[in-house]
Formats: sequence, structure tokens, C-alpha cells
Amino acid sequence: MKNRKIVIDDRPVNLDIEESEGIRGMMTDIVKHHLPCDRVVEEILLDGTPIYQDGQYLEGSSVGDATEIRIRTENLDEILRESSLTLISHLSSVTNLFSEIGRNLRKGNIDVVFRGDGPYKDKGGPYVQGIEAMVTAQVLVDQIRSIQKSHPQLSSEAPLILVPDENRFEELLKGMLSAQETQDWILLADLVEYELTPIFEKGLVSAETFHHSITVTA
Repeated sequence: MKNRKIVIDDRPVNLDIEESEGIRGMMTDIVKHHLPCDRVVEEILLDGTPIYQDGQYLEGSSVGDATEIRIRTENLDEILRESSLTLISHLSSVTNLFSEIGRNLRKGNIDVVFRGDGPYKDKGGPYVQGIEAMVTAQVLVDQIRSIQKSHPQLSSEAPLILVPDENRFEELLKGMLSAQETQDWILLADLVEYELTPIFEKGLVSAETFHHSITVTA
């Protein structure tokens, strides 16, 4: 290996790493053999320039003639706790948003629901934003489950469940789309208020219970 300074979490280390496979091969070797199992790479810098952030390598990443490789890592326990807190905040917002949507649909405030004002203006209105927020919530859940699956030591006593019955959830979404297409706003309000919102309320309780379980066991 060339004479490069390697720093992991502000600690200089001496590593004998094969460079023939480039930066990705080197990082794979470091993660596999030199990082504790409860930590993951957060950022990689070559001579102070980031080449890896947010779980992916930046375009054109190459070791080149860099003299220093600086690696910053994160504790997986902390990532889980932060992710679950983000999910709790997100689900709380989604629940409140769909409750408001249901009330406006029942009052006949259709423009407010599908066009909106303020932060929702030119973004499809609260309804579209709510649907997108649902997808984001599922992505957060999938990320948390993925971490636990690849690191069994981070399992929790309380499982994280966003949607207990996925088939019923898909049927609900189809019903909402059909009601929107036929402009049956009362039916859409019923589906949102009495079926969709309760699902996210239960998901919020599950997320809070999950967060408590991983905080207690941390």
C-alpha cells in the first residue's frame, strides 16, 4: 500500500490494505476487518474532500494521489434511535394531516384538500403530500428493519409494525383512488378518517413502543 495516512474517527491507524480494487475494495476491507460490528461508515474523505456520504459514493470517487483517508463512523444503536424518533415525528404529522384532510372533505373544502395553500401550494395539496408522506414512512420502517436484519444483535423486544395487514392496506388505497376518480368525497372522507388514520395511529403507537424498547436495552 502507498504511504497514506488513515484516520478512523479521528484516530490514526496502521492498516495493511490491498489497493488493487480501488477505493471501494479498500473500504470493504476496512469495514469487514477493522470496524466494530456495531458501527457503520458515515463519511469518507480524501485529503478533506468527501467521496462517500449518505450511504453512497460520490461520482468520480477515486483514491488517486490522496495522502490521507479519513473515515467517520456512526454507532448503529444511535442510528436506530434517531431513525425511530424521526419515524415517530413523521407518523404524528401524517396522522394529523389525514385527520385534517378527512374533516375538509366532509365539509366540502375540496380545493383545500387537493390544491392547498401555504406549504402545500404548488405541491399537489395536502392530499398528495399525505400520500407521499405514507411512502416516506414505509421507507423509514424498511431502513430500520434492514439494520436489524443485518445486525441481529440490535433486535428489539417490541417489533416495529407500520401496517399489520398489507393486503387490506392495498385495498384501502385502491378504494381511496376510486373514490377520488368518481369524486365521491364523502366516501373518501370515510376511508381517510375511519380506516387510514387509525392505521397510522396504531403505527405511531408501535413506533413509540419500539423506540422505548431500544432505548431501554441500549
